[in-house]
Amino acid sequence: MRNRNWTQQSGIFLAEGPVLLERILNSEYSIHSLLLDEKYAQRFLPSIPEDTEVMLVEHALVRELVGFQFHRGVITCGHRKKYNELRASFATCHQDETLFAAFGVQDPENLGGILRTCAGLGIERILLGPGTADPLSRRALRVSMGTVLSLDLYRITDAADLSWLQEQCNLELIACSLRPEAVPLEIAGRTGPVALLVGNERNGLPDEVLRLVSRQVRIDMRLNTDSLNVSVAAGIVMHYFCRLVSAK
Repeated sequence: MRNRNWTQQSGIFLAEGPVLLERILNSEYSIHSLLLDEKYAQRFLPSIPEDTEVMLVEHALVRELVGFQFHRGVITCGHRKKYNELRASFATCHQDETLFAAFGVQDPENLGGILRTCAGLGIERILLGPGTADPLSRRALRVSMGTVLSLDLYRITDAADLSWLQEQCNLELIACSLRPEAVPLEIAGRTGPVALLVGNERNGLPDEVLRLVSRQVRIDMRLNTDSLNVSVAAGIVMHYFCRLVSAK
């Protein structure tokens, strides 16, 4: 549970708790095996596929196996799906579509919060750039409340992928930035499909990505606050641009 590299390399992911198990059962992801506290047996066993290995244990044993105080009672081991192939499956964008792209967002809890907001606002296609945390890591899944399982995930290897997407879909790239050239968010508009880009929590977006964007937007702050948590900032910007669509 603590070895994030092992879960990625083995093609599986681990999810904690009954809520995430329900989300997995209602998603396109399949379950490899399941560690289930006896108190959840009646609730979940009838809906678990017959070929799934289920380990039914007493509550005290769950804590002993995990190695720390664990109250959720459910650990699901699921099969990962491959990321969507950007150039093979991205044909076009509809006029009012909003996409989201993360570059170097390293903290899985920040990424989980962002993905939960994406799902809540109906932003379905997510672009994950280099250095970004694993969206199916245990912590990202927990913070996203499993909403990531309903999103279309694309890995971007470099700025060239982003440039291709820009031309393919007539997509406007908008960077969230604290640079002097960034304009206040409240004066920004939109005329078509947009991709909202956020960067590393400390260093922001890479220069090669910033060279592709048509504009940069900022959230003006008060009380000597120099920046917001990347998940909070992303949520504000996403809600603003999605609201521009609904207000038409």
